[in-house]
Amino acid sequence: MGTGDHMSLKGQIALVTGANSGVGKSTAELLVRAGADLTMICRSRERGEAALAEVQRAGAAASAEVRLEIADLSRPADVRALAGRLAAWLPAIDILVNNAGAWLHRREISPEGFEMMFATNHLGHFLLTHLLLDGLAAGRGRIVNVSSDAHRYGDLRRAGLEAIARGDAWRGGFKSYGDTKLANVLFTFESIRRWEDRGITANTLHPGTLRTRIARRNRSTLGLLMRMTRSLLTRPEIGGRAVMRLVEDPSRDDVTGRYFKVEEEVRAQAQAYDADLARELWERSLAWTGAA
Repeated sequence: MGTGDHMSLKGQIALVTGANSGVGKSTAELLVRAGADLTMICRSRERGEAALAEVQRAGAAASAEVRLEIADLSRPADVRALAGRLAAWLPAIDILVNNAGAWLHRREISPEGFEMMFATNHLGHFLLTHLLLDGLAAGRGRIVNVSSDAHRYGDLRRAGLEAIARGDAWRGGFKSYGDTKLANVLFTFESIRRWEDRGITANTLHPGTLRTRIARRNRSTLGLLMRMTRSLLTRPEIGGRAVMRLVEDPSRDDVTGRYFKVEEEVRAQAQAYDADLARELWERSLAWTGAA
C-alpha cells in the first residue's frame, strides 16, 4: 500500500488537466500521495504555481515529482506545443485525467471559430489525447474523462454538429455545457471501439455537484444560485476519490467504456449510446482539430 489509504502508484506517470482547483486539484493531491509522478496542466500560470506548491507539499512524504505545464486547451497551438513538450521527456503515460472545463453564460467564439465551451471541454481534450496516444499505449494507459450529469441535458441531434460546434445553434450556457459534457461521454465510448487493440482503458464520470471554480465566471441565474448555495455542495475531494477509484486499483484494469455517477456505475443518457452519432462526432473532431 502507498501513503494513507491509497494503493501505491510509485513510478507511475500521471497527467491532470485543470489541476489548479476543484476536482483536478483534489485528484492531483491524491495521485502524488499515492506516489505517482505528476504533471499538472493549467491555463493560468499564477493559479497553477500556487496550486503546484500545495500539491508538492501533499506529495512530499511519497517523494513524488510534480511538474507544472501551462496550456489553454481551447487553443490547438497550445495543445500541440504541450504534447510536444510532454513527448520529449515522457516515454510512457500511465494515467491521463481530462478534467479541465469551462461553463460560460454567454456565447463566446474561439479564435479558430468554435464555441468556447466546445473548444475547451471537448476539442482540446480530444486533440491532447490523440497526441499522447503513443505514450498512453506504452504505459498503463488509464484515461478518465471528467464529464457531468449535465450531459443528460445535452442534445447533439438538435442541430447539425457543425452548427453546434461553431455556436450557431446556441441555446444558452447550460444547454451548450450539456452538449460538451455529452461529447465527453461519446468520445470516451468511441475511443474504446477505436483503440481496443492499444491496451488503453477509458472511463467517464460525473464527479458530484461540487464546490468548484467552474461557476465563478458564470453570471447566469443558475451560476448565481450555485454560488449562493456553495456551502451546501459536495467537497471536491469526493470527485477526486471517484477518479482515484478508476486509476489506482490494478484489479480494475479491465473496467473500460463505463459511465459513473461518482463511484456508482450507471447508464448515461440515450444519445451517449448512439454509435452513428459517436462516429460522426469523432470524424468531425479529427477534421476540426487536425488530429488525423
